[in-house]
Amino acid sequence: MDSSIQVNPVADRGELRDFVKFPWRVYQDDPNWVPPLIFDQISYLTPSEKNFFSRADVALFSAHRGREVVGTIAAFVDPIPIEHFGEQVGGFGFFEVIDDYDVAECLLDVACDWVKARNMSRIMGPTNFTRSERPGVVIECADCPPVMYAAHTPPYYKDFLERYGMEKDYDLFAYRAFRSQIGEGGENIPPMLTRVAEAAQKANNATVRKVDMANWEDEVRTAHFLFNDTLKNMAGYVPLSEDDFVKMANQMKLFLDPDLALLAEVDGNAVGFCVAIPDINRALIHLNGSLYPFGWLKVKKLIRQVDVVSFKLMGILEKYRRRGIESMLYMEVIKAVYEKGYAWLDGSVTAEYNKAVNVMAQRMGAERYKHYRLYTKAL
Repeated sequence: MDSSIQVNPVADRGELRDFVKFPWRVYQDDPNWVPPLIFDQISYLTPSEKNFFSRADVALFSAHRGREVVGTIAAFVDPIPIEHFGEQVGGFGFFEVIDDYDVAECLLDVACDWVKARNMSRIMGPTNFTRSERPGVVIECADCPPVMYAAHTPPYYKDFLERYGMEKDYDLFAYRAFRSQIGEGGENIPPMLTRVAEAAQKANNATVRKVDMANWEDEVRTAHFLFNDTLKNMAGYVPLSEDDFVKMANQMKLFLDPDLALLAEVDGNAVGFCVAIPDINRALIHLNGSLYPFGWLKVKKLIRQVDVVSFKLMGILEKYRRRGIESMLYMEVIKAVYEKGYAWLDGSVTAEYNKAVNVMAQRMGAERYKHYRLYTKAL
């Protein structure tokens, strides 16, 4: 072990800024890395009654060799997965490190010790902080930037975690479909999908409508209920709190295309939803973490050029599954993607245990273009 490596808690605003800016060193030669907005990351990692820190126990650590930051990690204990699984599980995230295993080992030792000291029996990650925010490390990856909320890591992170003794918890996948795969007029869409959607509309008295942007708060509450209820029995799923869901929804609202945010109703009652968003990462990748001095003007220009849509959220109440309502939602999204001229549709991320979505993506001919993994270790 390299005795020159020191790992210490982040103690003040200056150290937090160093923590946030450290990834620029790791990814300095990576053209596919999307730098986060620095002010947004600092706000996200500053304890507040309105963020993750209000319910969870969190510690941020930086590794130094001399005066130089060489790695970062967060350790945390979130009561929601503990209550949901009935297991004492802690987490780690914001794991960034130079290509030096000794540094990674020091960081992971500190995170594991911190979590164990709070009576947790295992640790899992990386996530930033919930499992909806940049979960996992890259296992296989097409040579393109990640979409919003998806992770992007160097290949050696996987090797470091496994060398440390961490084991696979579960895998996640990202899919994509290009216009050419589906056809300009949708002629390559499996005919069965079209027939199922048409039959579902008639048989269930089902309709699909756009989210009412003028009634945003009520629509978000409906989507939050559907999101948690539709996934509650899925292995490995952790419910999203109302605060976490509202935060994510309000971020999406800034870039939302109302034609791509849909609710399915049966007899006027919401039974399912899906949301696809223009991928803002295609704009952020050009900003280098800052909106100043002309960032917002540049963002508005770049957003108009975004040609990727990311399929982020979908759920159907259990009672209404296998009735073709999923197909109705898919068809409406695909129709809007083509009418608006987007080049391709991303679906990410989908856990390996979400069999229905994985099968649907494969039937539609989508390519699995990214593969992520979450790790766990008994303490």
